[in-house]
Amino acid sequence: GDDTIHNVIHIEPAVQTVLDTPPVQRLANLKQLGCAFNTYPCCTHTRKEHSLGVMELAGRMVSNLSSKQPKLNITAKDILCIRLAGLCHDLGHGPFS
Repeated sequence: GDDTIHNVIHIEPAVQTVLDTPPVQRLANLKQLGCAFNTYPCCTHTRKEHSLGVMELAGRMVSNLSSKQPKLNITAKDILCIRLAGLCHDLGHGPFS
């Protein structure tokens, strides 16, 4: 979908499957910056939004690495795994952590 920071974030079927799980959906209710919005009202993004951005940037990074370093033999599956790792990196966080 469209994103104000990353323009378009592509959601592959495997990513959608993970997005639809309760642990990832729970991130939508956790603010990335905790109570900072009390001082800075614009600090309202959630851990889910943050994780989607990390997923996108991680995918771009490894895709760029793949094109600049073909000897690494980075596959589409490798890129998907890196994207999923970016998406899931905050799953263990609780509120205010």
